[in-house]
Amino acid sequence: MYLFDASSIVNLVKRGLARVFMQGVTLDLAFYEALNAIWKEHVLLERIDEETALEYAAVIARVFQALERLDVQDYWEDVLRLAFSEGLTVYDAAYLYTAARRGLTLVTDDRVLAEKAAKYVRVLSSSELASRSELI
Repeated sequence: MYLFDASSIVNLVKRGLARVFMQGVTLDLAFYEALNAIWKEHVLLERIDEETALEYAAVIARVFQALERLDVQDYWEDVLRLAFSEGLTVYDAAYLYTAARRGLTLVTDDRVLAEKAAKYVRVLSSSELASRSELI
């Protein structure tokens, strides 16, 4: 089973590969992280127009209605300690902590997170996951 971070969710949605989410979970914080990534692509980077941003956001909202979301609030101290020790953001540490605690493969397109997480769990990028024919 997979734990999808916000970066992988956005990239898989942009590829039209929402079916892969049936084989995984995410964190409750990922929804707003994913929307923030769409906002960034539209407002700061000007890579997509507003209509496209809204279309992606609508798909992401539908994905989150079906995708199981895990809450890590009860483990805040462990997450914060991991963030301190690995030099990760608290958000990224929450994904790593959850993947390690639950024995999940972490799917991320965040290079820093992927590098640090590889010491603890199996890590795949969204491209690597998308290339697996059984998931498409």
